[in-house]
Amino acid sequence: MNESKRNNEEIDLREIFKIILERRFFIVSFTLIVTLLSIIYISLKTPIYEIKSVVRIGYIEDELVEPANILTKKLRLIFNVEGNKENIADTKALVSNIKVVRGVSNFLEITTRGYSNEIAIEKNKEVIEFLKKEYKYKIDEFIFETNRSIEKLEEEINYIETVEKANVLNEIEKVKNQDIPNIDKKINFLKNIELTTIENKLSFNQKKLKEYEKNLLDINKLKSTNDTQNMLMAMQTLNTQNLILNIQNNIENLIKEKSNLKDIVIKNLEQEKDNLLNDTIRKLTIKLNISLKNKISTINDKIELKKIKLKNNSTKNSEVVGTFIENDKPIKPKKTVIVVVSFLLGFILSIFFVFTFPFLNKFNKENDWRA
Repeated sequence: MNESKRNNEEIDLREIFKIILERRFFIVSFTLIVTLLSIIYISLKTPIYEIKSVVRIGYIEDELVEPANILTKKLRLIFNVEGNKENIADTKALVSNIKVVRGVSNFLEITTRGYSNEIAIEKNKEVIEFLKKEYKYKIDEFIFETNRSIEKLEEEINYIETVEKANVLNEIEKVKNQDIPNIDKKINFLKNIELTTIENKLSFNQKKLKEYEKNLLDINKLKSTNDTQNMLMAMQTLNTQNLILNIQNNIENLIKEKSNLKDIVIKNLEQEKDNLLNDTIRKLTIKLNISLKNKISTINDKIELKKIKLKNNSTKNSEVVGTFIENDKPIKPKKTVIVVVSFLLGFILSIFFVFTFPFLNKFNKENDWRA
């Protein structure tokens, strides 16, 4: 039984090889025709080239102009990435993909395809230019605002130098040349005029007091038996006592006035002068030499910081990193793959037809015989 099977298998294989040998011309011809057709197809098919670029997303003060995921969706929508993939014939170039570079959130990979590397590069540049223009206003606005802020700070320094310092110097000059001399004049006037006048009045009143007291003693020493004369003397005594009382009141008031001038008014003026010399001028000098200088220094630091931000590329528009990645060989059609697949397909189909045609002929003959 086993030997019979083996014999049958050997016969079948022989038959197969025999048929293949008999039909070898057809097999070779068919295979070559299919392969030739694929070569013709490849020759007629316009080649498609692919260009890639890596773009660094623009940033303002180290913050992206827009988050990478949102920007990617926006660009894919604008350049119709999803609908363009098989529609290159209309424009000769298309954007085939835009994505965030894996592991680097501030870089985009832009892929374009075209009938030549040059066309694909131009399409790639179109995307990059759009990206630059789309956010250029933000960057320009930031640069403008920063420069305007620097100008305002410089104007503030100029104001301090020309106005505030001048005002402080004028205040110092006013205190030295007006306020203090005026106080000195008042003190001199009070000491040399007012106090002297009071002293003279005191001296005059004291002399008068002594005279009235002497007169009163003299009146009291006089004695008379005449009632009229005694009455006149009593009236004279009363008048003299009134005069003495008035003089004493005047003297007391003058002493108080003198004390007030010396102990209060003049001392207050002298204290005011000391305050101007030791406090007001000192504070103004500190403001001039320290406070305003520190203020200017702080503003200069702000200006330098803003200038450094502009100089050190903390703000920059989107730009290509490196060069465009291109390949001299087109990505479509894949010539080698198509030719190899066509050759294999032609060969397989030719074998299929070689074994199928005899069976079909035999089947048709049987049907004709039966008919």
